[in-house]
Amino acid sequence: MVELFLDDPLIKIVGIVDANPQAPALTIAKKHGIRDFTNLAEAIEASRPCLAFNLADDESVTAFAESRLGKENIIGGFQARFLWNLLTRLKHTNEQITQLAHHDNLTALPNRILFYDRLNQEIKKARRNKDSIAVFFLDLDGFKIINDTLGHDVGDALLRETAKRIVACVRDSDTVARIGGDEFTVILPNVKTRNNINPVAERIVEAIATPFMLNGKNCHVTASIGIALYPSNGGMAEQLVKIVDAAMYLAKNSGKNCYHFVSD
Repeated sequence: MVELFLDDPLIKIVGIVDANPQAPALTIAKKHGIRDFTNLAEAIEASRPCLAFNLADDESVTAFAESRLGKENIIGGFQARFLWNLLTRLKHTNEQITQLAHHDNLTALPNRILFYDRLNQEIKKARRNKDSIAVFFLDLDGFKIINDTLGHDVGDALLRETAKRIVACVRDSDTVARIGGDEFTVILPNVKTRNNINPVAERIVEAIATPFMLNGKNCHVTASIGIALYPSNGGMAEQLVKIVDAAMYLAKNSGKNCYHFVSD
């Protein structure tokens, strides 16, 4: 219920009305800076023009609101509850659609769309604050063999576990994304020198190289990682991704199970 107070724009606009000064709804409203009223007449005057939702089955409340606003502007009793529940369900459905549109279904990580959005946002922030950003492009060495020989179920499980291991190697403020297949990206904002970056890359390489036990099968892969820096290696998201992808292939051609900076 508290989430409705925090997230519902209707409540933030018109506030809460309850004749009982001790009502939990009013207490929550006060705590979060939402307008609250114990007098219906004051609420109506403060909110004009407005549409009144009478969630209580009290006909006298509906009648009073009708006398002030007109019958066509009042939704009372069951109808108000039905509409309120419908709006809540629509809100939740919209949140689910947004989640699906911006996250990878298999790993629940941000997908390519959200990755680029966050990278662009971090670039704007870094430009404003004169900070640096590191971008990793990671590809799994040996994934195709496992996927082809042990089956897609094992391959999917490997990708899910890989995602968890990468996330465990970075900060909460960093972004880990799966942009397709066995390719992952990482955004590290606010990095000053390579001394801030190398330990993260080393942790990821070590974590991925540790054998996976999946569906009773022991699986071994490694990671090849390319690393690019903003602003020294590029000032645009697409530019950074293009060159960090090339750096990843340099790491793969250097023996795999390692990381390679663009400027190396």
